[in-house]
Amino acid sequence: MRAGEASYDGFGEAPRGRLAREGAEDARRRGRGSEREARYDRAAARRERGVAPTIAEGLVGEIVYGTNPVLEALRRNRRALFALYVQTGEGGAANGGKGAGAESEILRLAEARAVTVKRASKHDLNMACDNKPHQGVLLDAEALEIPTLEDLPKWDGRGEPPVWLALDEIVDPQNLGAALRSAHFLGVDGVVCCAKNSAPFNATVSKASAGAMEAQVVHQTGVMHRFLAKARDEGWDVVGAAADARAEDVSDFSVRAPTILVMGNEGSGLRTNVRRACNRLIEIPRSASSAAGVDSLNVSVAAGILIHRLVAARRSRA
Repeated sequence: MRAGEASYDGFGEAPRGRLAREGAEDARRRGRGSEREARYDRAAARRERGVAPTIAEGLVGEIVYGTNPVLEALRRNRRALFALYVQTGEGGAANGGKGAGAESEILRLAEARAVTVKRASKHDLNMACDNKPHQGVLLDAEALEIPTLEDLPKWDGRGEPPVWLALDEIVDPQNLGAALRSAHFLGVDGVVCCAKNSAPFNATVSKASAGAMEAQVVHQTGVMHRFLAKARDEGWDVVGAAADARAEDVSDFSVRAPTILVMGNEGSGLRTNVRRACNRLIEIPRSASSAAGVDSLNVSVAAGILIHRLVAARRSRA
C-alpha cells in the first residue's frame, strides 16, 4: 500500500499535524474544573431567574450516554455514579419504548448501586449530549481513571502468548473508541495509549467503543517509545503497523512471542522514535483492483484487521 492523502502509514485518513494534536492536548489540560465552574455559574444564574438548571448545568461529574456505555459503567463499578437520567414521554423506556428491555436492566443496576434516578425529556437529554445518540439514558459520573503502566506483564511461556494493543497519538475520539471496541471484542489482553497528544477518554469515546472503554481497563504511558523499547528488550515482539519495504504481509504473519501491536497517528502514522522501538513491521496488502484514490484504511479498521490476525495466529501457535 502507498501512503498518501488520508494515509496512516497505509492505514489512515486526512492528515492532522502536530499543532492540531498539541491544541487538543492544551484543551484537555485546561481540565474539567473550569468547565464545572462555568456550569455552576450558569445554573446559579438560572436559579436567580426562577428557572430550573439544565441537566448539563447540574452535573457533578461528566456524562456517559448510550445504552451500552451506561450498562457497562453500572456493571463494572469503576466510577462513582451521581445520577441516572432516563427519558420519559414517547419513545422513552418508562413508556415501553424501543430499548425498554436494556433500560429495565439499567434501572435495576442503578437501584442495586443506589444511584439516584431522574426523569428527563428527550429535549433535555439532547441538550445535555449536544444532540448525540443517547438512546434515552445518561449517567452523571466521575471521570474514568486511566492508570499509568510502566511495564508490560511477564509471560511464563505457558498457553497462548499475550497480545496487546498500543495506540500512539490517536486524536480522533471516534477512532479511539472504535479501536477499543475491536480490541475488546477480539480478545486482546490489554491496551495502552499515550498520556499526551491523544483523544481524551470521554463520553464520545465511550459511546464509539459501545461500552468497551467501561468494560476493559485501558492504560496510559508517558513516553510511548521508551515503554515499547523496554518491552522489546524484555522479550516482547513490538509490531508496528506501517507501509514499509520491510513490513510483513499480515496474511503471512506469525506470533512467536508476547506481542504488542502499535498503531500510529491518523495522519502521520508511526513517529520516528516509536518506529525505531519496533522490531517487526506489519501491513495489510491493498487489492490490485482498488481505486487509485482509495489507498489506505481508517486506523480503527486497520487495527481490527490486524488484531484479528494476531489473535488467530497466536491460537494456531498454541
